Amino acid sequence: MAFDSEMEAATAHLTRTKDPVIIAVGQKQQRSDINSNTPLTRVYTRRWLVLFIFILFTSSNISQWVQYSIISNIIERYYNVSTIAVDWTSLLFMLAYIPLVFPISYMMDRIGLRWTIIVGCLLTALGSWIKVFSIPRDRFYVTFIGQSLVASTQVIVLNVPGRLAANWFGSSQVSTATSMGLFGFQLGIAGSFLLTPIVVRNHDDLDDIGDDLSRLFWFFAVYSTVALITAIVFLRDEPPLPPSETRRLQKLNISENSDGFLPLMKRLLSNRSYLALCHSFGINIGVLNSIATLLNQMYLIHFEHGEKEAGQIGLAIVIMGLISSPIFGYILDKTHKFKLTISAVYALSLLGQILFAVSLVMEIKWMVYVSATFLGFFITSYFAVGYEVCAEYTYPEPEGVATAFLNVTNQIYGIAIVLIFGKVIDIFGDLWAHLVIGLFLFMGLITTLCTKDLQKRQNARQRAHYKEVPMSNTSFQDEKQII
Repeated sequence: MAFDSEMEAATAHLTRTKDPVIIAVGQKQQRSDINSNTPLTRVYTRRWLVLFIFILFTSSNISQWVQYSIISNIIERYYNVSTIAVDWTSLLFMLAYIPLVFPISYMMDRIGLRWTIIVGCLLTALGSWIKVFSIPRDRFYVTFIGQSLVASTQVIVLNVPGRLAANWFGSSQVSTATSMGLFGFQLGIAGSFLLTPIVVRNHDDLDDIGDDLSRLFWFFAVYSTVALITAIVFLRDEPPLPPSETRRLQKLNISENSDGFLPLMKRLLSNRSYLALCHSFGINIGVLNSIATLLNQMYLIHFEHGEKEAGQIGLAIVIMGLISSPIFGYILDKTHKFKLTISAVYALSLLGQILFAVSLVMEIKWMVYVSATFLGFFITSYFAVGYEVCAEYTYPEPEGVATAFLNVTNQIYGIAIVLIFGKVIDIFGDLWAHLVIGLFLFMGLITTLCTKDLQKRQNARQRAHYKEVPMSNTSFQDEKQII
């Protein structure tokens, strides 16, 4: 490869000179004196392969989140179970996150990104194969077991993007990389919204529904197995050299302040801006989770036999998120207007929810599609924007722990909103449920507007001075192999 020859030349030069040298590939070059303690920073081309593998894993996992709830009426009839039983196949993903988040975060610190993602791929594949054996109508408990295994790895899906971006991508790309890391999350949901209602149809004959479910489960079992094999063969943990000055300083801070988990949590819980972000983030993503979980039920109240259309609406919401997340990531990388961006996204999410509720209650089908598209563009992209604001508020603390606690609030709010929303629909109708959701979003918007605009990571980048940082015990030959 061209990168191999370039690396060989750089290594050869190092062996015969004491002058400052430049060894950077595909990035703005940086100088370093090999006889000093001055560390090198470098961006590796392999970062794109690492990001692709994570997207592959994420999409294989999260596509199974709304696999049952988007066709809830069909699943209820086939397995002869209640609506709340079907809702819990989705709620499992939120519930599992809460007790597992800190053990998984600890595991990530101990064994690194590579083995953490491989464990996630393995559990996702195992759960997917278990569901293949849940086709008989009396085996809903089997599908629940398989779904529980898949759900347990959502912790990895949500915690890795920020850390992966910081580990592998330069400062000018980290927001974009975080957004792209969440691309697999949105891609998986989009695939489920699109694929599930097409494959599994509401046949009169229950045996035909069973055949459809079998095809669906086999597809995801094979797909998740491919993701597992790809991760084992190609995934790498961390580059030998930090990709940016901010990451270098962060590693230095971690090495100098290894004071344990409790002091770290104390610092995070005393950060008022971070706590306010947890509250507003939890509400926004909780609302998104409730819409994804209950969309089929909401839509069928007004449009009978609309399972396929509900899937299309869910697809429209997520597709717009696929488009908007990289856009807002790029905007943050170029402007660093974090408070302005997150406030605008939140306000427009609220507006989108109002339009969606009005069009659904008034039963104007074309307006439902348009408003869902508008809502999806902003509310789905809030995931990526929220992660980046979290990194700014909590720097130089480890991204894994900060985003883990951020997502705990997301899951708690998500479970509460889904249960409240579902109960309000049953008792009072969906109009009151939409009013409750609008009120939640309004509270989150006020919290966001009142939060102080912190930019700790950007300030650190501007003040950066070279200091010694722990570096991987990796030779230049190892660097050559990791490109």
